[in-house]
Amino acid sequence: MTQNQSEHGEMLLCRVAPRDIDLFNKLLEGYDNLAYVTTVDAGLGRMALRFAATARKDLLAILHCLPFPVAIES
Repeated sequence: MTQNQSEHGEMLLCRVAPRDIDLFNKLLEGYDNLAYVTTVDAGLGRMALRFAATARKDLLAILHCLPFPVAIES
C-alpha cells in the first residue's frame, strides 16, 4: 500500500479557492458516497478526500470538470 492508501480506501489532498469550499462540498455530496470530504485548512482551501480505491477514476474525472480550479496535491 502507498502512503495515501489504507485497507479502508485512499486519500487525496486537494486545494480550491477558500470561497469555493462550500460549493465544492455540496457538489461532491451530490455524488452519494463517492468521497468523504474533510476541510484541512479553510484559509488555504485545503481538503482531504477519502474514497474507495475503485472510485479514484470517477473522482478525478469529476474534480477536473468542476466549475472552478481544483489543485491536486497528492
